[in-house]
Amino acid sequence: MDMGHCHDQKQREALFDLVLFLIVADGVITEQESEFMHKWLDTIEWNADVSKEEYYTTTLLKCYAAIKTDTVEDYLTHRAKLLIDNDMKQQAMQLVRDVAIADDELDAAEQQAIDLLSELLEK
Repeated sequence: MDMGHCHDQKQREALFDLVLFLIVADGVITEQESEFMHKWLDTIEWNADVSKEEYYTTTLLKCYAAIKTDTVEDYLTHRAKLLIDNDMKQQAMQLVRDVAIADDELDAAEQQAIDLLSELLEK
């Protein structure tokens, strides 16, 4: 098994987790946000045992659970640590900003998540 391949997939999954979290951070998934996410998902290479759609659903539940159980910081910290390439970190920040404004609104929960993520990725 190609470890670089596995490593890249882990980063893609972490990136996906972070971007999807931003979508649910304000408690509402708008049509624009959902569309943005699915279009982006179609463009990324995927080499996992589960399909992108299954991963999307599972991750969505994890995001809601993190919000409900007040473990957002742990959730974001864990995923941010999986992003080790600088270009992946930059891509993560760009994507979370893009998705946060996809619905033409940036609410406090989204801004808080972006600020925390920015802090985590600069470490």
